[in-house]
Amino acid sequence: MANDLLKDETAWIVGAAGAIGRATAIQFAVQGAALVLSGRNADSLNLLADEIESQGLSRPKIVPVDIASRESVDNGARAAISELEKVDILINSTTNPIFADFMDLSDEDWMAVMDTKAFGYMRTSRAILPHMRENGRGSIINVSGRGGHQPTSPSHMAGSITNGAVNTLTKGLANMYGPEGIRVNAVAPGPVKSERYDRISKANQVVSDAMNLKSRAGTGTDNTLGYMSTPNDIADAIVFLASDMGRFMTGEILRVDGGGTVAL
Repeated sequence: MANDLLKDETAWIVGAAGAIGRATAIQFAVQGAALVLSGRNADSLNLLADEIESQGLSRPKIVPVDIASRESVDNGARAAISELEKVDILINSTTNPIFADFMDLSDEDWMAVMDTKAFGYMRTSRAILPHMRENGRGSIINVSGRGGHQPTSPSHMAGSITNGAVNTLTKGLANMYGPEGIRVNAVAPGPVKSERYDRISKANQVVSDAMNLKSRAGTGTDNTLGYMSTPNDIADAIVFLASDMGRFMTGEILRVDGGGTVAL
């Protein structure tokens, strides 16, 4: 892949300290984008910025944000615009890893998962869209998940339903703002090699054993290609959508799951 696909582009990456967010930040820096990295843990964001800078790339700016707070998100958007002078691309890659049996999830668990992801993506989009509309262009890319259309993970029902909401948000915003030059897409990964997948896998096994049922979630290699993706595989798809190569794509839910989705 060429190293200038995002030259002169600016990106605000929310959830940059997670596995996919981190890989995306590095790929965007390699491709020439100027970055603002956001999340709740400033120390993790600074470590990522150090890593990017150590590769001879421009050091990203750091803007801590609590995605569950409208005030924090609105302030973060203003800071990102101030640091970069413009924000061309918004990447939403946050999650709240609460994994449990459906019957054991409290109302507070459900709300926490939805608030961090579906409502969080709504907040960041709402905060940056006026700026993109003023500029007459922009790209928003949401990290969703396979469970949004194939909810078979027994410990991840709250996350799967949240991903379904993210997909609907993506489609709705794409329809509304496409005429103004703003593209909105989502990437829907299957299992990705990460600490988070290890936690889901263990939780799935616990739930399946307790129910004396074989989990329908399968394993990370339960796909057509026969191996699990890495965060870089997802980041490559995000780069594609953000770059000029994806200029005629909007409202797409791009499945990056090795053919694991059993659907047309």
